[in-house]
Amino acid sequence: AINMAVMGDVTTYAIEMSNAKCVVYWGADPSESSQRNWAGILKKKRKGDVKVIVVDPRQTKTADIADIWLRLRPGTDTALALAWLNVIINEELYDKEFVARWTVGFDKLKARVQEYSPQRVADITGVPSEKIVESARMYATNGPACMPYGVAIDQLGLNGTRTEQCKIIMRAITGNLGVFGGHLITRPGEPVNGGNFVTEAEMSMMHLLSMEQRRKQMGFDLCRLVSLNGWSLMAPHLERVYGVPAPVTVQIQAHTTLLWRSILSGKPYPVKALIAWGSNPLAWAGNTRLVFEALKSDNLELHVVQELFMTPSAQLADYVLPAASWMERDLCTNMMDFGSLLLGGEKAISPLGERRDIYQFFRGLALAVGQEEYWPWKTTEEVSNYRLKSTGLTFRDVVNRSAVFPDTFELQPWKNTGFPTPSGKIELCSSILEKLGYDPLPYYEEPPESPLRLPQVAKEYPLILNTGGNFMPMFHSEFMQKDIGSREKHPDPLMDIHPDTARQMGIAEGDWAYIETRRGRIKQRAHYNSGMLPNVVNCQASWWFPEKAPYEPDFSGVFESNANVLTLDEPEWCDELSGGWCNRALLCKVSKA
Repeated sequence: AINMAVMGDVTTYAIEMSNAKCVVYWGADPSESSQRNWAGILKKKRKGDVKVIVVDPRQTKTADIADIWLRLRPGTDTALALAWLNVIINEELYDKEFVARWTVGFDKLKARVQEYSPQRVADITGVPSEKIVESARMYATNGPACMPYGVAIDQLGLNGTRTEQCKIIMRAITGNLGVFGGHLITRPGEPVNGGNFVTEAEMSMMHLLSMEQRRKQMGFDLCRLVSLNGWSLMAPHLERVYGVPAPVTVQIQAHTTLLWRSILSGKPYPVKALIAWGSNPLAWAGNTRLVFEALKSDNLELHVVQELFMTPSAQLADYVLPAASWMERDLCTNMMDFGSLLLGGEKAISPLGERRDIYQFFRGLALAVGQEEYWPWKTTEEVSNYRLKSTGLTFRDVVNRSAVFPDTFELQPWKNTGFPTPSGKIELCSSILEKLGYDPLPYYEEPPESPLRLPQVAKEYPLILNTGGNFMPMFHSEFMQKDIGSREKHPDPLMDIHPDTARQMGIAEGDWAYIETRRGRIKQRAHYNSGMLPNVVNCQASWWFPEKAPYEPDFSGVFESNANVLTLDEPEWCDELSGGWCNRALLCKVSKA
């Protein structure tokens, strides 16, 4: 959503990054999360064809290959990004012609970044000022340069979206937009085979939802940018430029931290039913104990789960329905309407037993409540053929080609159409954010649980906790089962900790250790990482133990080692723009178990 607020578009990049001369991994670790990207960057690095900058508090395989590794204090990413902009703007390392022709708000941005000198930001982040300057210069002068997206930034809570705002601005003003090796605009609505694929936004029939109902969306006023509140301001400009309805998938969701509280309190209105599919909120959602209380509350009169396994969340459901796996489902998609590339895949086998794909579940529910006219298609293949009709293609055609590209491709489409923003330009000072009541420029705010904000609390909880970070072969809370190969490779949850810090507490490599915040306590095995800052630890997220007893009282061990027992989801500390809660930069203490 912040991409759309600043430039009206979403960008992508080539996974292999074959044309990139500089790659910045900021909140991303491809060595664990993207093997294709990791293989490509290793190949380029061996040839000396690329500069690599890594921004990460934790030493990783990706950090090990970096030309510059910026080991910052957790949660201070926005300050670092603003210092980069300070260097890039003050040293005139930006594309002056592009900034003059295709941006608005540069003078206001320039004034704002003067508050974030490398010297001041060095004190905030712990990164030496000379490294801040060197890395900013390396990125700005080694184009084309790429900053792959990383989900770690989304988990900062405060500062998350503001960091992304800075990164979007940097991509634009340094000439790394609309170039191979940099970032490419995805352009929704481009013709495919002479026609147009019917979008998800069109299929969603949003026009049937009154403004009164839209305002009931949880988060409509709290995280206005990613709600229908923000969507209503951004959508007309995208529709004006591309001629198709604006993507809506990301902005029709309920804010989950408000959802749990609404179930328990009945405010702002009662939530009596919940349907979950492919989701295990007891593992992935912040503040696990609160989620547990909500899911087992008598206020929740109906709880339905469609799942592959009997997860901890499914164990609390009234009904658990068997779900078809990805090998048992057809696919035809345009990537949530953000682009025009079509991808297709045919299921390997029909669903076994009583398993059904999610379309069959919701269509069956719709027919039961009298919505037949809106669900005329009996299968996902029929849906795909309807959406493909104007292209002259069928689902089988897309499957046979695996990918169908748009008929035309423009590297820099804004030269013909402008950008889909109110001004038609990239808004370095965002008018959308201003209309929503936000500061239109990025700024840094101290994390809610930092030693600087809460010095008295830090006396009892002296360490800074990060949670998360992908680890192979698991993916979020998936593949935790034994006897399928994943747990054999990675049997226990691990906490990264500096050896000196661990030894002071009598914790040896591999020992079980307790990690505790003001919200709860878990245990994980200590893993020595000499690249960690001595006052920082990192816990793996979303652990549960399918081999342990289900149901009361343990629910397959979901409270035992799951880092979300520790995380902060209070609405007032969520990201004001996106609603993201705090999985990082929390205060904790560690002891031997």
